[in-house]
Amino acid sequence: MNILLVEDHPFQQQVLRNQLERAATDSCVSVASTGKEALAQINITLPDVLVCDLNMPEMDGITFLSHLAKLSFNGAIIISSAASPDVIKSVSQMCKSYQLKVIGCLEKPARHEHIQSLLGQAEQYLSTPQPEQASHSAHVLSEQVLNMAFEHQWLVPYYQPIVDIRTGEWCGNEALIRLVHPDMGLLPPARFLSVIEDMGREHELAMMTIHHVVSNLPAFSGRRVAVNITPHTLISEGFVDQVIALQQPFPTISQTLSFEITESDAIEHTGPSLEAAARLGMYGFKLSIDDFGTGYSSLKQLEQLPFESLKLDMSFIQALPKSKTAAAILEASLLLANRLSLSTIAEGIECTYQWQALRQMGCHFAQGYFIGRPMPVEQLKQWHHDWNEKQHCASL
Repeated sequence: MNILLVEDHPFQQQVLRNQLERAATDSCVSVASTGKEALAQINITLPDVLVCDLNMPEMDGITFLSHLAKLSFNGAIIISSAASPDVIKSVSQMCKSYQLKVIGCLEKPARHEHIQSLLGQAEQYLSTPQPEQASHSAHVLSEQVLNMAFEHQWLVPYYQPIVDIRTGEWCGNEALIRLVHPDMGLLPPARFLSVIEDMGREHELAMMTIHHVVSNLPAFSGRRVAVNITPHTLISEGFVDQVIALQQPFPTISQTLSFEITESDAIEHTGPSLEAAARLGMYGFKLSIDDFGTGYSSLKQLEQLPFESLKLDMSFIQALPKSKTAAAILEASLLLANRLSLSTIAEGIECTYQWQALRQMGCHFAQGYFIGRPMPVEQLKQWHHDWNEKQHCASL
Protein backbone atom coordinates (compact mmCIF):
# COMPACT_ATOMS: atom_id res chain seq x y z
CA MET A 1 0.00 0.00 0.00
CA ASN A 2 1.31 3.46 -0.90
CA ILE A 3 0.49 5.96 1.85
CA LEU A 4 0.86 9.73 1.52
CA LEU A 5 0.92 11.74 4.75
CA VAL A 6 0.12 15.45 4.38
CA GLU A 7 1.18 17.24 7.58
CA ASP A 8 2.88 20.62 7.97
CA HIS A 9 4.10 20.35 11.58
CA PRO A 10 7.60 18.73 11.54
CA PHE A 11 7.23 16.93 14.86
CA GLN A 12 3.71 15.66 14.15
CA GLN A 13 4.85 14.62 10.69
CA GLN A 14 7.71 12.52 12.04
CA VAL A 15 5.59 10.92 14.78
CA LEU A 16 2.75 10.03 12.40
CA ARG A 17 5.15 8.72 9.77
CA ASN A 18 6.77 6.39 12.33
CA GLN A 19 3.37 5.19 13.53
CA LEU A 20 2.13 4.55 9.98
CA GLU A 21 5.31 2.61 9.07
CA ARG A 22 5.00 0.53 12.24
CA ALA A 23 1.29 -0.20 11.63
CA ALA A 24 1.71 -1.06 7.94
CA THR A 25 5.09 -2.77 7.62
CA ASP A 26 4.61 -3.69 3.95
CA SER A 27 3.66 -0.18 2.94
CA CYS A 28 5.58 2.74 1.53
CA VAL A 29 4.95 5.99 3.46
CA SER A 30 5.80 9.30 1.83
CA VAL A 31 5.22 12.78 3.24
CA ALA A 32 4.27 16.26 2.08
CA SER A 33 4.29 19.43 4.16
CA THR A 34 1.71 21.39 2.17
CA GLY A 35 -1.28 20.76 -0.05
CA LYS A 36 0.59 22.07 -3.09
CA GLU A 37 3.51 19.73 -2.41
CA ALA A 38 1.08 16.82 -2.03
CA LEU A 39 -0.62 17.61 -5.37
CA ALA A 40 2.79 17.67 -7.06
CA GLN A 41 3.58 14.21 -5.65
CA ILE A 42 0.17 12.86 -6.63
CA ASN A 43 0.76 13.94 -10.23
CA ILE A 44 3.76 11.58 -10.22
CA THR A 45 2.55 8.71 -8.05
CA LEU A 46 -1.07 8.19 -7.00
CA PRO A 47 -1.28 6.96 -3.37
CA ASP A 48 -3.62 4.23 -2.19
CA VAL A 49 -4.20 5.90 1.17
CA LEU A 50 -4.08 9.59 1.98
CA VAL A 51 -3.65 10.79 5.58
CA CYS A 52 -4.42 14.50 5.55
CA ASP A 53 -4.26 17.29 8.11
CA LEU A 54 -6.81 20.10 7.67
CA ASN A 55 -5.08 23.12 9.19
CA MET A 56 -2.09 23.80 6.92
CA PRO A 57 -0.44 26.92 5.46
CA GLU A 58 -0.63 27.99 1.79
CA MET A 59 -3.43 25.53 0.98
CA ASP A 60 -5.55 24.14 3.81
CA GLY A 61 -6.59 20.51 3.83
CA ILE A 62 -10.19 21.26 2.86
CA THR A 63 -9.10 23.05 -0.31
CA PHE A 64 -6.63 20.25 -1.00
CA LEU A 65 -9.40 17.65 -0.77
CA SER A 66 -11.54 19.62 -3.23
CA HIS A 67 -8.60 19.51 -5.67
CA LEU A 68 -8.44 15.73 -5.17
CA ALA A 69 -12.07 15.47 -6.23
CA LYS A 70 -11.23 17.18 -9.53
CA LEU A 71 -8.55 14.52 -10.06
CA SER A 72 -11.19 11.77 -9.46
CA PHE A 73 -9.11 10.34 -6.63
CA ASN A 74 -10.56 6.96 -5.63
CA GLY A 75 -8.20 5.95 -2.86
CA ALA A 76 -8.93 5.86 0.87
CA ILE A 77 -8.76 9.08 2.89
CA ILE A 78 -8.03 9.41 6.60
CA ILE A 79 -8.50 12.87 8.08
CA SER A 80 -5.87 13.72 10.70
CA SER A 81 -6.92 16.81 12.58
CA ALA A 82 -7.54 18.42 15.95
CA ALA A 83 -10.48 20.36 14.48
CA SER A 84 -13.89 20.28 16.19
CA PRO A 85 -16.30 17.39 15.52
CA ASP A 86 -18.61 19.77 13.63
CA VAL A 87 -15.80 20.73 11.24
CA ILE A 88 -14.85 17.08 10.73
CA LYS A 89 -18.47 16.22 10.04
CA SER A 90 -18.77 19.01 7.47
CA VAL A 91 -15.57 17.94 5.73
CA SER A 92 -16.76 14.33 5.63
CA GLN A 93 -20.06 15.42 4.09
CA MET A 94 -18.17 17.52 1.56
CA CYS A 95 -16.00 14.54 0.60
CA LYS A 96 -19.08 12.35 0.25
CA SER A 97 -20.68 14.85 -2.12
CA TYR A 98 -17.42 14.93 -4.09
CA GLN A 99 -17.42 11.09 -4.21
CA LEU A 100 -14.27 10.88 -2.11
CA LYS A 101 -14.00 7.95 0.30
CA VAL A 102 -13.26 9.05 3.88
CA ILE A 103 -12.44 5.99 6.01
CA GLY A 104 -12.36 7.88 9.29
CA CYS A 105 -10.72 10.54 11.42
CA LEU A 106 -7.43 10.15 13.27
CA GLU A 107 -7.40 12.23 16.43
CA LYS A 108 -4.21 13.85 17.67
CA PRO A 109 -2.25 12.47 19.41
CA ALA A 110 -2.83 9.32 17.40
CA ARG A 111 -3.06 5.94 19.07
CA HIS A 112 -1.36 2.91 17.48
CA GLU A 113 -4.49 0.75 17.74
CA HIS A 114 -6.60 3.39 16.03
CA ILE A 115 -4.11 3.74 13.18
CA GLN A 116 -4.10 -0.03 12.69
CA SER A 117 -7.90 -0.12 12.64
CA LEU A 118 -8.17 2.67 10.07
CA LEU A 119 -5.50 1.17 7.82
CA GLY A 120 -7.31 -2.17 8.04
CA GLN A 121 -10.52 -0.49 6.88
CA ALA A 122 -8.60 1.23 4.09
CA GLU A 123 -7.11 -2.06 2.95
CA GLN A 124 -10.55 -3.68 2.93
CA TYR A 125 -11.95 -0.77 0.90
CA LEU A 126 -9.08 -0.96 -1.61
CA SER A 127 -9.49 -4.73 -2.03
CA THR A 128 -13.19 -4.35 -2.87
CA PRO A 129 -13.86 -3.64 -6.58
CA GLN A 130 -15.27 -0.12 -6.91
CA PRO A 131 -17.62 0.97 -9.71
CA GLU A 132 -15.98 3.28 -12.19
CA GLN A 133 -16.92 6.91 -11.75
CA ALA A 134 -18.23 8.19 -15.03
CA SER A 135 -18.26 11.90 -15.71
CA HIS A 136 -21.48 13.86 -15.23
CA SER A 137 -21.71 14.53 -18.94
CA ALA A 138 -21.54 10.80 -19.67
CA HIS A 139 -24.65 10.24 -17.55
CA VAL A 140 -26.72 13.06 -19.01
CA LEU A 141 -28.69 12.43 -22.17
CA SER A 142 -28.19 14.59 -25.23
CA GLU A 143 -30.73 17.07 -26.58
CA GLN A 144 -31.13 14.86 -29.64
CA VAL A 145 -32.18 11.88 -27.51
CA LEU A 146 -34.56 14.05 -25.48
CA ASN A 147 -36.16 15.50 -28.60
CA MET A 148 -36.84 11.91 -29.63
CA ALA A 149 -38.18 11.18 -26.14
CA PHE A 150 -40.76 13.94 -26.50
CA GLU A 151 -41.64 12.83 -30.01
CA HIS A 152 -42.00 9.11 -29.20
CA GLN A 153 -43.52 9.58 -25.73
CA TRP A 154 -40.67 7.95 -23.82
CA LEU A 155 -41.23 10.43 -20.96
CA VAL A 156 -43.75 8.80 -18.62
CA PRO A 157 -45.04 9.90 -15.20
CA TYR A 158 -44.61 7.36 -12.41
CA TYR A 159 -46.67 7.80 -9.23
CA GLN A 160 -45.45 7.55 -5.64
CA PRO A 161 -48.23 7.12 -3.07
CA ILE A 162 -48.69 9.49 -0.12
CA VAL A 163 -50.43 8.21 3.01
CA ASP A 164 -51.85 9.64 6.22
CA ILE A 165 -49.11 8.96 8.75
CA ARG A 166 -51.62 8.57 11.59
CA THR A 167 -53.96 6.06 9.93
CA GLY A 168 -51.93 4.73 6.98
CA GLU A 169 -54.78 5.63 4.62
CA TRP A 170 -53.78 6.25 1.00
CA CYS A 171 -54.66 9.89 0.38
CA GLY A 172 -52.53 11.18 -2.49
CA ASN A 173 -49.70 10.73 -4.97
CA GLU A 174 -46.77 12.56 -6.46
CA ALA A 175 -46.17 12.38 -10.21
CA LEU A 176 -42.46 11.78 -10.86
CA ILE A 177 -41.24 11.78 -14.44
CA ARG A 178 -39.23 8.85 -15.80
CA LEU A 179 -37.76 8.17 -19.24
CA VAL A 180 -38.42 4.71 -20.63
CA HIS A 181 -35.80 4.29 -23.34
CA PRO A 182 -36.20 1.38 -25.79
CA ASP A 183 -32.54 0.34 -25.35
CA MET A 184 -31.35 1.86 -22.04
CA GLY A 185 -34.51 1.01 -20.09
CA LEU A 186 -35.92 3.04 -17.20
CA LEU A 187 -33.90 6.22 -16.56
CA PRO A 188 -34.17 8.58 -13.53
CA PRO A 189 -34.60 12.38 -13.75
CA ALA A 190 -30.91 12.98 -13.05
CA ARG A 191 -30.20 11.70 -16.56
CA PHE A 192 -32.38 14.21 -18.37
CA LEU A 193 -34.22 16.82 -16.28
CA SER A 194 -31.49 19.48 -16.27
CA VAL A 195 -31.12 19.18 -20.05
CA ILE A 196 -34.87 19.59 -20.57
CA GLU A 197 -34.71 22.79 -18.51
CA ASP A 198 -31.74 24.02 -20.56
CA MET A 199 -33.78 23.29 -23.69
CA GLY A 200 -36.61 25.42 -22.34
CA ARG A 201 -39.09 22.54 -22.52
CA GLU A 202 -40.02 22.19 -18.82
CA HIS A 203 -43.39 23.90 -19.49
CA GLU A 204 -44.09 21.27 -22.13
CA LEU A 205 -43.01 18.50 -19.74
CA ALA A 206 -45.30 19.83 -17.01
CA MET A 207 -48.31 19.94 -19.34
CA MET A 208 -47.54 16.44 -20.60
CA THR A 209 -47.53 15.21 -16.98
CA ILE A 210 -50.79 17.04 -16.24
CA HIS A 211 -52.53 15.49 -19.25
CA HIS A 212 -51.31 12.05 -18.15
CA VAL A 213 -52.91 12.65 -14.75
CA VAL A 214 -56.15 13.80 -16.37
CA SER A 215 -56.29 10.79 -18.67
CA ASN A 216 -55.92 8.42 -15.70
CA LEU A 217 -58.29 10.01 -13.19
CA PRO A 218 -60.17 6.75 -12.41
CA ALA A 219 -56.94 5.18 -11.13
CA PHE A 220 -56.65 7.81 -8.39
CA SER A 221 -60.24 7.47 -7.15
CA GLY A 222 -60.48 11.14 -6.26
CA ARG A 223 -57.13 11.26 -4.43
CA ARG A 224 -54.87 14.20 -5.06
CA VAL A 225 -51.92 14.07 -7.46
CA ALA A 226 -49.07 16.57 -7.04
CA VAL A 227 -47.19 17.67 -10.15
CA ASN A 228 -43.75 19.24 -9.79
CA ILE A 229 -43.23 22.57 -11.52
CA THR A 230 -40.32 25.01 -11.47
CA PRO A 231 -40.77 28.72 -10.71
CA HIS A 232 -40.02 29.35 -14.38
CA THR A 233 -42.90 27.07 -15.40
CA LEU A 234 -45.25 28.76 -12.91
CA ILE A 235 -44.80 32.17 -14.53
CA SER A 236 -44.31 30.97 -18.13
CA GLU A 237 -46.73 32.40 -20.67
CA GLY A 238 -49.94 30.42 -20.98
CA PHE A 239 -49.26 27.85 -18.23
CA VAL A 240 -51.89 29.04 -15.75
CA ASP A 241 -54.43 29.59 -18.56
CA GLN A 242 -53.88 26.02 -19.79
CA VAL A 243 -54.39 24.61 -16.29
CA ILE A 244 -57.53 26.64 -15.65
CA ALA A 245 -58.92 25.63 -19.06
CA LEU A 246 -58.96 22.00 -17.89
CA GLN A 247 -61.91 22.85 -15.67
CA GLN A 248 -64.19 23.05 -18.70
CA PRO A 249 -64.01 19.35 -19.60
CA PHE A 250 -63.16 18.34 -15.98
CA PRO A 251 -65.05 20.65 -13.57
CA THR A 252 -63.62 19.01 -10.43
CA ILE A 253 -59.99 18.75 -11.62
CA SER A 254 -58.78 21.23 -8.97
CA GLN A 255 -59.80 18.70 -6.32
CA THR A 256 -57.34 16.21 -7.79
CA LEU A 257 -54.53 18.23 -9.35
CA SER A 258 -52.09 20.17 -7.15
CA PHE A 259 -48.61 21.60 -7.67
CA GLU A 260 -45.31 21.34 -5.85
CA ILE A 261 -43.01 24.28 -6.46
CA THR A 262 -39.46 22.98 -6.81
CA GLU A 263 -36.40 25.19 -6.30
CA SER A 264 -38.58 27.60 -4.32
CA ASP A 265 -35.54 29.69 -3.42
CA ALA A 266 -35.10 30.45 -7.12
CA ILE A 267 -38.30 32.50 -7.24
CA GLU A 268 -37.15 35.99 -8.14
CA HIS A 269 -40.05 37.57 -10.02
CA THR A 270 -42.36 38.01 -7.05
CA GLY A 271 -45.04 39.93 -8.95
CA PRO A 272 -45.56 37.36 -11.73
CA SER A 273 -45.25 34.51 -9.20
CA LEU A 274 -47.92 36.03 -6.96
CA GLU A 275 -50.18 36.60 -9.95
CA ALA A 276 -49.83 33.00 -11.16
CA ALA A 277 -50.19 31.48 -7.69
CA ALA A 278 -53.17 33.67 -6.82
CA ARG A 279 -54.98 32.71 -10.04
CA LEU A 280 -54.41 29.00 -9.43
CA GLY A 281 -55.62 29.40 -5.85
CA MET A 282 -58.71 31.32 -6.96
CA TYR A 283 -59.70 28.36 -9.12
CA GLY A 284 -59.12 25.86 -6.30
CA PHE A 285 -55.67 24.46 -7.19
CA LYS A 286 -53.43 23.90 -4.18
CA LEU A 287 -49.72 24.75 -3.98
CA SER A 288 -47.03 23.07 -1.89
CA ILE A 289 -43.44 24.14 -1.22
CA ASP A 290 -40.97 21.35 -1.94
CA ASP A 291 -37.79 20.49 0.05
CA PHE A 292 -38.75 22.76 2.92
CA GLY A 293 -36.10 23.50 5.53
CA THR A 294 -33.13 23.88 3.18
CA GLY A 295 -32.77 27.65 3.38
CA TYR A 296 -33.98 31.03 4.59
CA SER A 297 -35.41 31.77 1.17
CA SER A 298 -37.92 28.96 1.71
CA LEU A 299 -39.21 30.83 4.77
CA LYS A 300 -39.46 34.03 2.75
CA GLN A 301 -41.67 32.35 0.15
CA LEU A 302 -44.11 31.27 2.89
CA GLU A 303 -44.93 34.88 3.54
CA GLN A 304 -45.26 35.82 -0.12
CA LEU A 305 -46.96 32.89 -1.85
CA PRO A 306 -50.21 31.08 -0.94
CA PHE A 307 -48.82 27.67 -0.05
CA GLU A 308 -51.11 25.20 1.73
CA SER A 309 -48.61 22.49 2.60
CA LEU A 310 -44.90 21.90 3.18
CA LYS A 311 -42.87 18.94 2.00
CA LEU A 312 -40.07 18.25 4.48
CA ASP A 313 -36.74 17.70 2.78
CA MET A 314 -35.77 14.02 2.65
CA SER A 315 -32.15 14.68 3.60
CA PHE A 316 -33.25 15.54 7.15
CA ILE A 317 -35.57 12.54 7.39
CA GLN A 318 -32.99 10.07 6.14
CA ALA A 319 -30.51 11.43 8.71
CA LEU A 320 -32.72 10.07 11.50
CA PRO A 321 -31.87 8.72 14.06
CA LYS A 322 -28.16 9.59 13.82
CA SER A 323 -28.40 13.37 13.49
CA LYS A 324 -29.75 15.46 16.38
CA THR A 325 -29.51 18.52 14.14
CA ALA A 326 -31.80 16.93 11.54
CA ALA A 327 -34.33 15.99 14.21
CA ALA A 328 -34.30 19.55 15.58
CA ILE A 329 -34.83 21.03 12.10
CA LEU A 330 -37.76 18.69 11.47
CA GLU A 331 -39.36 19.50 14.81
CA ALA A 332 -38.97 23.24 14.19
CA SER A 333 -40.41 22.93 10.68
CA LEU A 334 -43.41 20.99 11.95
CA LEU A 335 -44.00 23.53 14.72
CA LEU A 336 -43.88 26.35 12.18
CA ALA A 337 -46.28 24.55 9.85
CA ASN A 338 -48.67 23.93 12.73
CA ARG A 339 -48.63 27.61 13.72
CA LEU A 340 -49.37 28.57 10.10
CA SER A 341 -52.09 25.90 9.75
CA LEU A 342 -50.21 24.17 6.93
CA SER A 343 -50.23 20.43 6.31
CA THR A 344 -46.88 18.62 6.23
CA ILE A 345 -45.57 15.77 4.09
CA ALA A 346 -42.43 13.82 5.03
CA GLU A 347 -40.73 12.46 1.94
CA GLY A 348 -37.98 9.89 1.83
CA ILE A 349 -39.21 7.65 4.67
CA GLU A 350 -37.32 4.39 4.33
CA CYS A 351 -37.77 2.53 7.62
CA THR A 352 -40.11 1.96 10.54
CA TYR A 353 -38.05 4.17 12.84
CA GLN A 354 -38.44 7.20 10.56
CA TRP A 355 -42.16 6.49 10.18
CA GLN A 356 -42.68 6.30 13.94
CA ALA A 357 -40.48 9.34 14.65
CA LEU A 358 -42.31 11.59 12.18
CA ARG A 359 -45.68 10.41 13.48
CA GLN A 360 -44.65 11.23 17.05
CA MET A 361 -43.46 14.67 15.90
CA GLY A 362 -46.94 15.39 14.54
CA CYS A 363 -46.34 15.18 10.80
CA HIS A 364 -49.51 14.68 8.75
CA PHE A 365 -48.53 12.69 5.65
CA ALA A 366 -45.75 10.33 4.59
CA GLN A 367 -44.06 9.31 1.36
CA GLY A 368 -41.04 7.12 0.60
CA TYR A 369 -39.76 3.66 -0.25
CA PHE A 370 -41.04 2.34 3.10
CA ILE A 371 -44.53 3.02 1.77
CA GLY A 372 -44.07 2.53 -1.95
CA ARG A 373 -41.68 3.30 -4.79
CA PRO A 374 -42.70 5.41 -7.79
CA MET A 375 -44.64 3.11 -10.10
CA PRO A 376 -46.65 3.07 -13.34
CA VAL A 377 -50.24 4.14 -12.83
CA GLU A 378 -51.43 0.59 -13.58
CA GLN A 379 -49.65 -0.75 -10.48
CA LEU A 380 -51.31 1.55 -7.94
CA LYS A 381 -54.24 -0.79 -7.33
CA GLN A 382 -51.98 -3.74 -6.48
CA TRP A 383 -49.75 -1.53 -4.33
CA HIS A 384 -52.82 -0.41 -2.36
CA HIS A 385 -53.75 -4.01 -1.64
CA ASP A 386 -50.19 -4.88 -0.58
CA TRP A 387 -49.93 -1.75 1.60
CA ASN A 388 -53.12 -2.63 3.45
CA GLU A 389 -51.74 -6.12 4.07
CA LYS A 390 -48.44 -4.67 5.33
CA GLN A 391 -50.24 -2.40 7.77
CA HIS A 392 -52.38 -5.23 9.03
CA CYS A 393 -49.38 -7.48 9.64
CA ALA A 394 -47.07 -4.83 11.11
CA SER A 395 -49.71 -2.86 13.04
CA LEU A 396 -48.13 0.42 12.03
